[in-house]
Amino acid sequence: MDRVTAHEQRQRCISVLFVGSPPVELWNDCDAFRAGSVDFEVVRDGKAAIARLSDLADSPVDAGAPDLILIEFGFSSPDGSTVLHAIKSSPRLNAVPVVVIGATDDEAGATYEHGGNVHVTAPDTTDEYVDLMAAIGRFWFAWARYPAESLSVNGK
Repeated sequence: MDRVTAHEQRQRCISVLFVGSPPVELWNDCDAFRAGSVDFEVVRDGKAAIARLSDLADSPVDAGAPDLILIEFGFSSPDGSTVLHAIKSSPRLNAVPVVVIGATDDEAGATYEHGGNVHVTAPDTTDEYVDLMAAIGRFWFAWARYPAESLSVNGK
């Protein structure tokens, strides 16, 4: 199976879906996402996230699927674990890596139970949040390797 190198990943536009309400404007405040090679979409509540994910799952082309999904567990109606379950239940979206940002370490069990790839506890300050987003960006887009066929072609 072919692997995509970090250089190849940097050459294409990466799509990130953030489900929740980040305390910073990720595309302005985080260098990892400001570089222009990341297309960021923020969906602020669980109901809107389920609707957006349903659209992505039903899309006839792979171009709409994000390369990474970040979910904050701290919202309701439906909650983050329901959104995560919807992602991992979709044949079209289940291979997309999901990072869960929880309010406490206690939520880690639900993250892994529902198929999340990693759980991190939300930082206390805005500066720490920016640092966390930078670390997530570096890890998933510079260090992690994906099978070539799992990456969508966004045409951007």
